[in-house]
Amino acid sequence: MALPFSGTLLFCPNGLREDETKLHKLKIREDALFLACSKFNPATTESGDLFWVPWRVVHSVAADSDRPIFLGLAPDGSPRFAIDIGDSLEAWSNFTPNGFQNIRSIAAHLADNRTAIVAQAHSILKWIAHHHFCSRCGSNNAVCLGGYRLDCTNPACGALTFPRIDPVVIIMVTSRDNEKCLLGRSHDYPDKIISPLAGFMEPGESIEDTINREIREEVGLTCTDIRFWGNQPWPFPSNLMLGCFATVEKDQLTINEDELVFADWFTRKQLEEIFRNPSGDRIFPQSISIAHHMMKAWLKDV
Repeated sequence: MALPFSGTLLFCPNGLREDETKLHKLKIREDALFLACSKFNPATTESGDLFWVPWRVVHSVAADSDRPIFLGLAPDGSPRFAIDIGDSLEAWSNFTPNGFQNIRSIAAHLADNRTAIVAQAHSILKWIAHHHFCSRCGSNNAVCLGGYRLDCTNPACGALTFPRIDPVVIIMVTSRDNEKCLLGRSHDYPDKIISPLAGFMEPGESIEDTINREIREEVGLTCTDIRFWGNQPWPFPSNLMLGCFATVEKDQLTINEDELVFADWFTRKQLEEIFRNPSGDRIFPQSISIAHHMMKAWLKDV
């Protein structure tokens, strides 16, 4: 199952990003299309679809039209790019009459592989914007490989920086008889939302190591029978969610209040009621999240 922000249909042939001449020729092709982004959010049509513009528009309006990022080739072979419009919002207003939409709203509306393009553009543009300077020597970085590498401009340094992806494990913990699941809410979650527990992977850890550390730290339990369920790019700013199911032998919780506001066991009947009544004291995560889909999968026992 392709989750929101995944399942892209764009493809980049081997070696294409390394060839600046070929990238330039792709950029000025008549069938090349560009996704303009303001504050990393893309332009949309009146119906909420992605709003693509041709090169002639980008070239006439964008202050930095030489530096779009290359997203890939569409199934019809047309090149697709994204560009950060920076402070040129007024200049772009004539070409983007419906403005720019938050990517969470876009993902909820589109709910298909177009959301993968949104995630790609958002993550890369934000990464570039936050890494103008070399982390080793402080010199300016130059955007290379169609946006997928930053090169330090200091010849004495020459550091290369690549896009960062932060893996996060999210765990649907179930009781030994699979009649209950463990859900909670961390301090940075919106009020009322309950979710499977999650945490960032640390250096030197496998997925299983992270699961056992996180669950032991947060609720004092040890996991067995860990099963990989699915994964999802999560562009806030650039995480990769690794969804797993795991079983515990005991159900006595020791809640770490520094980590969690709340944690408890829920039966399927309780979850079904929460799903039917989202205005109650407990609500599901957004439908665009892997957490939502893992909870529904457990409800259906799949």
